[in-house]
Amino acid sequence: MFRLYIIVLLSFIPHYVFSNNNKFVVETARRGNSIYMLLKKYKLSTNKDNIELFKKINNKLLTKNDGLIIDKRYILPIQVIKFNGNTIRSTLGITDYNLAKKIEKYNLNLQKHNIKENYRPKGDLWVPVELYDFKNDYFKDIITGEELPDEVPDYSFLKLGKKIKPLNKKLKGFVFYLISGHGGPDPGAIGFREGYELHEDEYAYDITLRLAKKLIESSAKVYVIVQDPNDGIREDLYLKNSSDELLINGDTISTVQLTRLKQRTDLVNNYVAQNKKYKKQILMEIHVDSRIIDKRVDIYFYYRDKCSESEKLCNSLLNTIKRKYKLAQPGRGYQGNVSSRDLFTLRNTSIPASYVELGNIQNAEDQVRLIQPNNRQAIANWLFDGIISAYKK
Repeated sequence: MFRLYIIVLLSFIPHYVFSNNNKFVVETARRGNSIYMLLKKYKLSTNKDNIELFKKINNKLLTKNDGLIIDKRYILPIQVIKFNGNTIRSTLGITDYNLAKKIEKYNLNLQKHNIKENYRPKGDLWVPVELYDFKNDYFKDIITGEELPDEVPDYSFLKLGKKIKPLNKKLKGFVFYLISGHGGPDPGAIGFREGYELHEDEYAYDITLRLAKKLIESSAKVYVIVQDPNDGIREDLYLKNSSDELLINGDTISTVQLTRLKQRTDLVNNYVAQNKKYKKQILMEIHVDSRIIDKRVDIYFYYRDKCSESEKLCNSLLNTIKRKYKLAQPGRGYQGNVSSRDLFTLRNTSIPASYVELGNIQNAEDQVRLIQPNNRQAIANWLFDGIISAYKK
């Protein structure tokens, strides 16, 4: 019997996670998923034996009613073997022709439904465990019932072309949840300049990505809740407008405002529950305001009422920006402020949070703050410095 194991996390492009010496397909549970649905998705038998095997493999990650927990990762009873480029039988060390044909048919079916890539010439061959005797000792290393190792968020959406390497450990043990305002079907506030439309979601997103990069470089774990599959950090004055943003889990952003807001807070709350072992979890939501054209608006902040840590964070951000302006533009002054506000995100999450408004997208002077790439980077740097000031004194 063949023995080659490691764990595979499948997500369009497979990611690899090591756990003991086992190698199996892993799927992240989404809202509405069940054991039956996952087995069906991967073209596996849904008989009693296979369901019981799934439950045994994942016994510490099921609810009392054998339900799945959103965003938890579950091992599927599918072993992953590197195809040797010759035959399935020689790859697996078996002589059973009919078994080899069943495995071939299974892989071709998954390929047909865009679930996996072709195993030829030397790709991954997926072997359903159900084709073997469940009582065989072969399974003793599989059935651990342990939670999979901590998953690092995928940062490829930043479009940097290379992996972000931590430069220091200033924020090691911190988890940040960054929400850029609006996105998808909702562009947010819209300003106009030199024939261009300035969409709030594009500028808030660019600054959010710049802040995310700074946080990751300081060893924080960062979840960017709204992501654009095509746009990373951009150096353009006028950012191209689009409506293709998705949520971090791949879900489409709802066209219904209340549902949109709930989608985001539900994701944050689920991740917060997973990351309880970290010493600090922080939420930041970044927006651009819209006022009358001649009204200049400095960066200002909202915090959750009766949450002293949220208030402390917002004041640290405010005071940092005040100091930065004093150094960079003496005599300019700074009229930003901090106040509590009963906003949906603040009301429906529990961790320390800051809701940031970057300026008036209608005002010509405030627009310069947004369209100049150097200014967008400065804002991200200042927000980062304010976070450091709040937590690393």
